[in-house]
Amino acid sequence: MDRDTDMFVQAFWVRCRETVRPALDQMIDTLKGEGHDAHVATQEYSDVPDDLPDAGPSLVLTVHANGSAVARTLKFRGDVGGKMIEVTASPGDTRRYEMSELELPIVKREVADWLAKILKS
Repeated sequence: MDRDTDMFVQAFWVRCRETVRPALDQMIDTLKGEGHDAHVATQEYSDVPDDLPDAGPSLVLTVHANGSAVARTLKFRGDVGGKMIEVTASPGDTRRYEMSELELPIVKREVADWLAKILKS
């Protein structure tokens, strides 16, 4: 891995640890209190092809609304080539942010908007 890639991946995980993950953990507690199943998973970055859908790195919130078998995900993925963070909501919407833009108010808005859509359906 080259130095620029390494620096971006490290910055991505710092942003996740300091900003994204605390917001997701708080939401998970709320969701579980309302009877939903929710958890967070991570995927490390690898520059070696490994048959995973994305090269990563990523942090993924998965929600099963009120025990539903249907899983909905909200993925925060570091686009290593573009040096951006992509936020992808299932099903399908993707927004891209510069690393410095992805502050707590944006993370909370992304999560709240996505939850409003999936819990309504």
